[in-house]
Amino acid sequence: MPRTLRRTRRPRSQQKVAIMNLRGINVAGIICVIALSLAAQTPRRRTTPATKPAPAAKPTPTPQPTPSQPAELAPVTLAVVNDVTISASDIEDQVSAVILRDPDTYLRAYYADPQKETRESRQRALDARINSLLIAAEARKRGKSSDQLVETEINSRIPAPTEPEIKAAYDANRDQIGSANLESVRAELINFIRNERSQELYVALINRLKMTNAVNKSADVNATNLPPGTVLAAVNGEPLRVETINERTKAYVYKLEMRIYAVRKGVLDRRINDLLIVAEANKRKVGPEDIVRTEITDKITQPTEAQISKLYEDNKANIKTDLAGARTSLVTYLQQQQQEKLEAALAEKLRAGTKVQIFMKEPDPPLLNVGIAGGATRGDPNAAVTIIEFTDFQCAACGAMYPVVEDVLKAYGNRVRFVIRNFPLTQVHANAFHAAQAAEAAKAQGKFWEYIDFMFKNQTALDDDSLKKYATQLLLDRKRFDAELEAGKYEPVLRRDMEDGEVYGVEATPTFFINGAILTDYSADGLRAAIEKAFARAGKRQP
Repeated sequence: MPRTLRRTRRPRSQQKVAIMNLRGINVAGIICVIALSLAAQTPRRRTTPATKPAPAAKPTPTPQPTPSQPAELAPVTLAVVNDVTISASDIEDQVSAVILRDPDTYLRAYYADPQKETRESRQRALDARINSLLIAAEARKRGKSSDQLVETEINSRIPAPTEPEIKAAYDANRDQIGSANLESVRAELINFIRNERSQELYVALINRLKMTNAVNKSADVNATNLPPGTVLAAVNGEPLRVETINERTKAYVYKLEMRIYAVRKGVLDRRINDLLIVAEANKRKVGPEDIVRTEITDKITQPTEAQISKLYEDNKANIKTDLAGARTSLVTYLQQQQQEKLEAALAEKLRAGTKVQIFMKEPDPPLLNVGIAGGATRGDPNAAVTIIEFTDFQCAACGAMYPVVEDVLKAYGNRVRFVIRNFPLTQVHANAFHAAQAAEAAKAQGKFWEYIDFMFKNQTALDDDSLKKYATQLLLDRKRFDAELEAGKYEPVLRRDMEDGEVYGVEATPTFFINGAILTDYSADGLRAAIEKAFARAGKRQP
C-alpha cells in the first residue's frame, strides 16, 4: 500500500538501477512496529499519534535541488575502494533522484533549500502549538479532555465513504498501489478518505475556536537573535515561548538530516558494492549478474505457512485485511527480508577481503534540553549522564529494548541516571494509555520499576483486570490503586509527557535521549557507545 495516497496521478521519475541493490550492514535500531504496509515495505517509525489530526499539507510543486549543491559536494571524498575514489559529486544525481521521488514534501523542500524549509517549519510548529492550546482551552470550557473534544467535534462526524469515493481513491492511486486489487486495499483506502475528512473538520474547528478565543502573536518566530523567554504568542493569556519552538526545530532538522544521510549512505553502499561485485566477477571470469544470481536470487526460498502466519499474527492489529488478503504482501515482505540478509552477507564477505575506506560521517545529534518533569527516576540525581526514555508499555519494541537497557546499565550503577516518561501510542495500542496510568499509580506507592517489569513481561495482558492483578502481586494498596486508575488521576501527567515528547520530536517508541542527544543505534553496543560519548562530553565541560 502506498505510503502517501493522493487524489491525482503524477509521473514517476525513472530510477538509475545499480548492478545490485546491496545494503551496508547498519543497525538501524529497534522501534515499535506499528504497521505492515501492503506494499511490503520495511516497517518504519510512525508519525506521533496525537490528540488531534494534523492539518493537511497544501500541495506544493516538487522542489528541485539548487544548482550549487553538486558544486559544493564535488571535492568531498566519501569513500575509497581499492584505490578508486568515490566523491560526493559522483553519487549526488542518484541521491537527488531518490529524494525527489519521496512522497514527503518537507524532505524534498529541505533538500532543495534547508534554510527556507527550516523557517517554514518553525512557523508550522508555532501554528500547531497555538492550535493545541485552542483545543485544550475549549476542552476545559466543556469539562472534557482534548481527546474527548476531538472525538465529539471530529471523529464522530466523519461519514462513511461511499463506494464511488473508494473507487475514485483507488483509481487515483493505481501507480502506487500497483497490481493489488481494490478489495485487498479497501480498508486502507477507507482510512485514507476518513483522514482527509478529519483534516477538513479539524481546520473548520480551529477556525471556529480562533473566533471565540483570544489569540495574540507578539513576535516573529523567525526573527534573528530572539532572547530566551521571548513570548511568540499567547492563547487566552497562556504564553508560548521561543524555547519550545527552538527545541522542536532542532529535532525536526536533525531527523531530516538523518534521512538525507541515510539516502546518501544507501547510494554510497550500492556504489561500493557494485565495484566489489564487478571486481569479484572479473576474478571469477563471469558476469556481475552471475554473482547476483548465485549469491542472492537462487538462495531466496518460499516462506513457510508458519512464517506467514506468525508475521500476520504479530502485526494483525495493524493490517487492515484478513490473512488471505494480506498473503501476497506478507510473502513479499518475508522474501525481501531474506534478500536483505543475503545482500548484507555478500557485502560483508566481499568487503572483508578488500581495502574499503569510508569517510562519510553521520550527522551529530543536537543536544536538546529534555526535561525530567516528574518522570520515574533511578540512579544518582547528580550523575554526569542522564538517560530519558519515552516509552509505551504495550509497544513490542519497548518490551524488547527493556532487558537490553537493564543489562547495559548494570555496568554503570548509580553513575547513570535513568528516567522513564510516558508516550503511549493511543491510536495503535488500545491499552497503552491505561497501562501508563497504572505505572504512575504504582510509582505513587514506590513500586514503579517493579510494576513495569510485570507489564513488559506480559504485554499481551494489559487490560484493567490484569493491571489490577499486578498491583495485588506487588502488595500495593489496591483500594488506592484502583481508585486512582479508575478516576484517571494521572491523565495530566501523561498529557504533559506526550506534549513534551512531541516538542522533542518523539515520533516512535522507544525514544531515548542521552544527555539530550537522540539515540540512533538501538543495539546494546550502540547504547553503551552513546553513554560513553555523553561521559566524554560531560568531562570536557568540566573546568
